[in-house]
Order: sequence, then structure tokens, then C-alpha cells
Amino acid sequence: MQDKPKTGYMKWSPLFPFLILILFISSCTNYGKKYAFDSDHNIYYKGEGVSETDAKNLATFFNKQGYYHSGQKADVQIKKTKDTFNINFIVDKAKVTPDLETNFILFGGYISKEVFSNAPVTILLSDPNFNEIKNLGYARPPVVESAPAR
Repeated sequence: MQDKPKTGYMKWSPLFPFLILILFISSCTNYGKKYAFDSDHNIYYKGEGVSETDAKNLATFFNKQGYYHSGQKADVQIKKTKDTFNINFIVDKAKVTPDLETNFILFGGYISKEVFSNAPVTILLSDPNFNEIKNLGYARPPVVESAPAR
């Protein structure tokens, strides 16, 4: 009997489909559920206790504050850990300055007050894949001083 010529193909392992599935799952990103305010502005939200309503309210707040600009993509991610909302803003790392950081912290304080009923908010600056560049910490809601009594 004559041996079959080798064709250069290897025999497929029964584990091959499983390995492909693992590769596919690990390459997927999980930014959370997506709320699309419009074609350029998305809010991704994830974590127990954060909802599409939270994402919608945040997007509406951004629009009213002028954070969204037509034709300029701006994605943000909200994650909730216990009672704290963690807000990830995508930034260009090379353009981050102390003044920009201060503005994000102040903005976060207004977000806490106007969107999340004074719930704790932390502000994070992130790359386009929501990998943390810098955690700016807790953003305190603004304190409104009352006029002295007469």
C-alpha cells in the first residue's frame, strides 16, 4: 500500500472552535450599554444602579452646557461603584493641563448636583478605549452661599 502524500495541512484540533471563541471574546470591548444622543455623541453606561435614564440625563446636561459640538465626536462612560458615579471623559493625553483638570473637576461638581442629585462623582480622564489616563478624584457639588441675614 502506498502512503498518502502530505499536503501540508494540519489536522484540526477539536479545541480549535473553543480557542477562536476565547479569542473573539477577549478582543471585544465592553464599554457598557450605549445611549446615542446623536451620531457624534454617545454615553456608555455600566454597573448596577446606573441606567439609560442616567445616561440620557447626562447627555442632555452636556448638550445644555455646550459640551457637545456638531461634527466633533465626544463619547463618555459612566460606571457606578456602590453609590459613586465614575465618569470617564476621553481626552488627548498630550493636551491635559492643570487648568483643564480643574475645569473637569468643576464640571463634575455641577454634574453631581444637576444630574445625579448630589451623589458622589469621580472624574477620570481616559484614552479612546476608556483606559484611565488620570483619576482626578471626587468632584464636589458647588456650594451656594446664602446672603447674610439682616
